[in-house]
Amino acid sequence: MEPNQIALIVIIAVLVVVLIAAAVVALRKKNKGKTDSDKAGKVNVVDGVRYTESDKITSGGEVNVTHNEGDVVLKAGKTYKAEKNGFLMPGKYTVLSASDGADSFNIRAGGFVREYKHGDSIVIAEGDEVTAVSHTVVLR
Repeated sequence: MEPNQIALIVIIAVLVVVLIAAAVVALRKKNKGKTDSDKAGKVNVVDGVRYTESDKITSGGEVNVTHNEGDVVLKAGKTYKAEKNGFLMPGKYTVLSASDGADSFNIRAGGFVREYKHGDSIVIAEGDEVTAVSHTVVLR
């Protein structure tokens, strides 16, 4: 093989690697903020348990903070018990901050306190006692 042919093969190989990397970056950018279960969506209630159907996100990929039908507002310091067909039903929720300046907050669920961030998911079982410890929280 001549040196010109080897140089051409090397240049083509580098070009292929660059194109693959660009395609991966473009796909990641396109799918940013689109996870299947982390965002709030339409909710069906079956036998007193909530099930999410579809996503509702803003154009920036953040979860909507508006109060929708079916949202549960947990006041700070007040304990709620998850019951079928009750105020707080068992199921999967997206946790949203009700305060503009608070991106993370603490919630006691099932006897344990854990820090959640705006848009995180929480699964609440029947009979669990849930308390928003540090801030008022919206469960969607």
